[in-house]
Amino acid sequence: MVAKSAAKNKEPEVVPPKPQPVKKAGLASQLKDSLSQQVGQHRELQPNENDEQGARVAQPLRVDLIDPNPYQPRMSFDAEEIEELAQSIEELGLQSPITVRVKGERFELVTGECRLRAHKVLGRVMISSFVVQIDDETSAANALQENVQRKNLSDFEIFNSIMRMRADFKSSNTIKQKIKISKAHLSRIDAFEVFTPGALEILRKNPKIMGSNTAGSLRSALNLLPELDKTAIDEAFCKALRDLTSNKIKQNAFVNAVLTQLGVNKSPKPKSVSSDIQKEGVAIAYVKDTKKERVIHLDRKEFTEDQLNRIWDYVKSVSPIKKE
Repeated sequence: MVAKSAAKNKEPEVVPPKPQPVKKAGLASQLKDSLSQQVGQHRELQPNENDEQGARVAQPLRVDLIDPNPYQPRMSFDAEEIEELAQSIEELGLQSPITVRVKGERFELVTGECRLRAHKVLGRVMISSFVVQIDDETSAANALQENVQRKNLSDFEIFNSIMRMRADFKSSNTIKQKIKISKAHLSRIDAFEVFTPGALEILRKNPKIMGSNTAGSLRSALNLLPELDKTAIDEAFCKALRDLTSNKIKQNAFVNAVLTQLGVNKSPKPKSVSSDIQKEGVAIAYVKDTKKERVIHLDRKEFTEDQLNRIWDYVKSVSPIKKE
């Protein structure tokens, strides 16, 4: 009786349903994901770029969610070069992911604008990206450094970018630390500061027409002139720049063109500069610098014969700089 009762109360066996094949989400489905969810994921994944040990993992991002870097130093992009880059990406793939940072509910480009533009040319929806956590100043410096390392960034574009950084961040420390430009090159680039606002506007429209060497020569020439009327200087600069843009003059004639407009026939020759070399308050040598030579006069009574011979031996051992 007990056995029959147990058999009667036995629960029926439940057969589990057969697993259904899971469909892979297509591209259209991926694009429907909420923007906030995607940004949230990358906030967790992004490393701090200041931590050199932080592992950087490239992630696919939607191209239409990436805004340009407001501190992009390039003032123009060569359409032909973008096409060539697009063709290279089509054939070989993207060799180096771009770098972005989170800005609100979107992403902002740090480096890689040419690669991003090439993806748009190809109609690509996604692009491989590093997402980093950096401030505005570092983003601006990184954008400039990447472009300095690549071709066709003009000296004036470098100058314009540095001036914006100095104005916005009130510091040149990041420029010196992050941008690999020699002090001599930076000094020549700073020569663009002599240009008037009107001349700077012309240069912004034609940033590749003049190099820093010409700007440096102009600065040196102006330093030797008496104080001039600012309006006259602006007119002279703009006239010479328009002639340079229209190929009426060559770049090596620019300084003289400006001086001619200012009523100076020839570039003024620098006056000779003299100075004493002193030891313990006593002048032991006299140096005279001119445009073509540096002459050092030694006071014989302040040197022994052996010292004079060693100075002469050193002078003979120095090889002259070969002209290219």
